[in-house]
Amino acid sequence: MAIEQSSKIVLKNLKQVYHIRNQETKRVEEFVALEDFSLSVNEGEFIAVVGPSGCGKSTLLDVVAGLTKTKSGEIYIDGKIVTGPALDRGFIMQGYALFPWRTVRRNVEYGLEVKHIHKKERAVVAKQYIDLVGLNGFEDRYPSELSGGMRQRVAIARSLAYDPQVLLMDEPFAAVDAQTREILQDELLRIWEKTQKTIIFITHSIEEAVLLAGKVVVMTKRPGHIKKILDINLPRPRTATDMRSSADYGSIARRVWEILNDVGQDNKATWIGQDGGPKSIADKIALSALL
Repeated sequence: MAIEQSSKIVLKNLKQVYHIRNQETKRVEEFVALEDFSLSVNEGEFIAVVGPSGCGKSTLLDVVAGLTKTKSGEIYIDGKIVTGPALDRGFIMQGYALFPWRTVRRNVEYGLEVKHIHKKERAVVAKQYIDLVGLNGFEDRYPSELSGGMRQRVAIARSLAYDPQVLLMDEPFAAVDAQTREILQDELLRIWEKTQKTIIFITHSIEEAVLLAGKVVVMTKRPGHIKKILDINLPRPRTATDMRSSADYGSIARRVWEILNDVGQDNKATWIGQDGGPKSIADKIALSALL
């Protein structure tokens, strides 16, 4: 695959190895999480990454975030090599990672404090992003007083407020119920269309990947590398409701499933919908045919 050095994010020949102790032999062995992983992401692109459990999806985000150093390979953002964490990247995780002792407003202001933004300006910016994620009126609530979906909105607002160039999202909606997940997906699409941030989004859900992304990166089982990149040529703006009734959406989702199914039998749970079952009659037919 050709890698464009001028792209917003460039990953070149990444290999990540962990050393783990074998409980039977007691010897330290190499665990190869990523191997020969190369990818370019253009500015403003929304990329979703899917693959079998344990294929290195979360490791990939840790590497791009600068939280983990690879055994080999290089990562560039705007042509500059990544050597560690920086404020040009925002990281949104499944577990919210909010400060329980801070209100919504003060959680959203945190990155601005790190950047030493003046208190009055912090308040203005925080309000802008609290309004953007639909939490107006909840500024003085604490995380314990919010639902799971509202906490994830705070996490998104906090990451957007200090204006990172790249958003890294590691299954951010996996911990919420199906209805809330659909609402958050629509919210994220609306926010992305307004801000045009560059996003790498990790998910186990094929449906979610196809709904949100402009490209879906399909990974192999461990050691993880790219099996296929699919362009998602569906019209925008999108909503979860509209996409469910789209034949093209169903066709693309089935294609992603077929590619994953070729990887190995472990992927048979991947096509299952967000609420634990196939989402449509067409999906059920596709699933039964493949099983």
